[in-house]
Amino acid sequence: MLTTLIEKLKKVKDYRKEKGKRHPLWLVLLIIILGLMRRNLGYREKENFAKVNQKELSQVLKIKLEKLPSYSTIRRVVQGVDWSNCC
Repeated sequence: MLTTLIEKLKKVKDYRKEKGKRHPLWLVLLIIILGLMRRNLGYREKENFAKVNQKELSQVLKIKLEKLPSYSTIRRVVQGVDWSNCC
């Protein structure tokens, strides 16, 4: 059985401490990937991509997205994830 990208991203080990987590790791990773697919290479570009597409992301993912990850959250995730062990 094929697994979806989101199912794979949900399996990535979350290195962050429980205190202060506002966004699930899989969501931040998905925003990073979608932003890269749109050639948004900078952290602020990825943040803007998420803001511009907030309504569509919310509808497609069937989740309520009141607040999206900031560029600094995106940056910390890119720097903190062990990419050699993911997916």
